[in-house]
Amino acid sequence: MLLIKSVKKHSPFDRAGIKKGEYILSFDGYDYEDQLDLQFYSAQTNFTVTIQGKKGIRTVNIQKEEDEDLGITYPEEDLKLKLCKNRCIFCFVEQCKKEMRDTLYVKDDDYRLSFSCGSYITMSNLTQKDLERIARLKLSPLYISVHCYDRAIKTKICANPNSAKVFDYIDYLSKYGIKFHTQIVMMEGINSDDVLKETVEQLYNRRDSVLSVAIVPVGLTEHRKGLYPLKPVGRDCAKRTIDFIESIAKKSLSEIGTRFAWCSDEMYVLAEMDIPTAEYYEDFNQIENGVGEVATFFNEAREELSQGMQLKGEYTCITGVAFGGMLKKFADELMSTYPKLKLDVKIIENNWFGKTVTVAGLLTATDIIAQTEDNLKYKNVILPSTVLKEFEDVFLDGISLKEFEKRLNCNTFISAGGGSLIRILEGNYD
Repeated sequence: MLLIKSVKKHSPFDRAGIKKGEYILSFDGYDYEDQLDLQFYSAQTNFTVTIQGKKGIRTVNIQKEEDEDLGITYPEEDLKLKLCKNRCIFCFVEQCKKEMRDTLYVKDDDYRLSFSCGSYITMSNLTQKDLERIARLKLSPLYISVHCYDRAIKTKICANPNSAKVFDYIDYLSKYGIKFHTQIVMMEGINSDDVLKETVEQLYNRRDSVLSVAIVPVGLTEHRKGLYPLKPVGRDCAKRTIDFIESIAKKSLSEIGTRFAWCSDEMYVLAEMDIPTAEYYEDFNQIENGVGEVATFFNEAREELSQGMQLKGEYTCITGVAFGGMLKKFADELMSTYPKLKLDVKIIENNWFGKTVTVAGLLTATDIIAQTEDNLKYKNVILPSTVLKEFEDVFLDGISLKEFEKRLNCNTFISAGGGSLIRILEGNYD
């Protein structure tokens, strides 16, 4: 139940005689669970709400205009996460060192976060009640980790027979208009090649409800003692995967007007192939999966450069191995155009997780400090925003940005993409 802290005068709840201090028990006979209920019913024009007050329990009808607010305030809720019930053979949490932020070891698999934040879920922990609620509240789109169509292989990957029901759940929810963005974490020799082809084809057969699919190479650290023996995706496998996905994209573009399937930027890096330009990625629906991230970076940077501002100053740019060569080339281009600009790109190897991890977002303060403290050319250090915890100035290894600056005796600037980087180089630090 939910406490009503206040009721706005003349609001729908006020007109129904609901008072502050009373409790919401249910909407339309469905028990109140969390604030997704409020979001859904705020958009309805006619529903019932069951209230508990000093005189007992009553059910009242609420009638409101389509855009009219419910007119109540209530306490902020701490959402109790629905946790993952799988033991996936590639699980990144299982490969983490123990000296990191506590929250990094929480394995959530929560359909509410999938809807509200775009978090990928396996649906392995869904109950029939959960499925019915998703359908009733129209929680769409959802972001689903599929991995493969073959039930036996899927059970092996996730170590949970319920994980093999993912296509059943997609089919069930599709009947109620729920849409999906999907991902496949691809492991060479496990769900690659023919297994991948079958999976993508099954997703494409469901294209009325499946909006997109991203294929991402498995991320492996050096901390896999006692875990399932996996190998990094190799160059040839990555190239075969890209060739197949681009053939599906070409077919889909001609049939339904969208490419439907994309490989992540990292797959192109592994295949030693050029990453497509921004136009290829359409609406960037899978950018959180690293699909089109590089194209977006350079597109935003060049758009900012077109404003005609002058770049100047001396900066050290931090990045990972995967993006390092591309950023160095861009830095050279900028310095040749703007003679008052000096850039030193530091490509940091990931010793914390292991050298097979090459993305900038998994760099730690420990590695950056160790590899720059004796050769920091310029004291103005530009960091990608992905190395810090969202909304906080803390690295993956728990070191604060303040401590980082103290250790390197530097000033830091946080770049949230290509446009942000150029604005920093323009002297715009807001």
